[in-house]
Amino acid sequence: MLPSRQPATDLFYQPLNQDQPVSERQWTTLAHTLRQEGIATLIVQWSHYGPETFGGPQGWLAENLETLMQAGLPLWFGLYSDPGYFKKIHSDAGSQQHYLYQYFAAVNATYQQWQPWLNRHRHQIRGLYLPLELSDYDFPTAAQRAQLSQILARQVDRYPYPLMISLYLAGKLTDAEIAEWVSQLTAMGLRVYVQDGAGTQSLDSATRQRYLSQLPCNVGLVKEIFQQDKSSRQFQAARLEAAAYQQIRHQTSCHPRALFSMRYLPLPAQPLQLVLTSEK
Repeated sequence: MLPSRQPATDLFYQPLNQDQPVSERQWTTLAHTLRQEGIATLIVQWSHYGPETFGGPQGWLAENLETLMQAGLPLWFGLYSDPGYFKKIHSDAGSQQHYLYQYFAAVNATYQQWQPWLNRHRHQIRGLYLPLELSDYDFPTAAQRAQLSQILARQVDRYPYPLMISLYLAGKLTDAEIAEWVSQLTAMGLRVYVQDGAGTQSLDSATRQRYLSQLPCNVGLVKEIFQQDKSSRQFQAARLEAAAYQQIRHQTSCHPRALFSMRYLPLPAQPLQLVLTSEK
């Protein structure tokens, strides 16, 4: 058993069909372990991925989320994720606008499908997570970021729940520009988390720390508790050793924190299996 009384944090869960055989008893045990670990809230990354719906509001994912909520873990509920997002979003402003209109229409369709379920569990729903990952790689110009802000502002007005997004760093903007961008996003009412990049290692440690040190305290940090295999052509990652995980868990900062992800927690009875390509 890992030590308890660790700083409270949120935890991402990325649903995959391979989790379907995990039993209700295993989910209940996992939920109690997470609470002992100081996990305060789960961030469900998506409820709809491409054509995959995980059974919808009457399916296995919904039932397991209900088990987790009944065990005392409230949710940020992720909506639609497009498997083609990273290719489609890396384009000029005109193409981005066209794509984002289509994307958020799909997001809203997922919300409409789940709305009765969300209403039924409203007391345990902290907000909605938009599963697009923003970055300075895809939005390097002020005009692109301004257009994105206009589109996101309409999403804030559309839903009766707080909205959360995440952002990863690509080194295309300065640390001051990143800090200004996330401040603009939070000012419009979004809850913003920035991925720390420790697991993907896309930027060197000193560069990452320079960016992260400039973020306002109301911006959350996604603490990556995996180690990506950079030699693999497809995404492949391993869990950290327990000592490395504990070091992350005992770090302190002024930022809200979320671990990525449940699948990589080094638990003795971890019921979720690793994957080679679908999760990062």
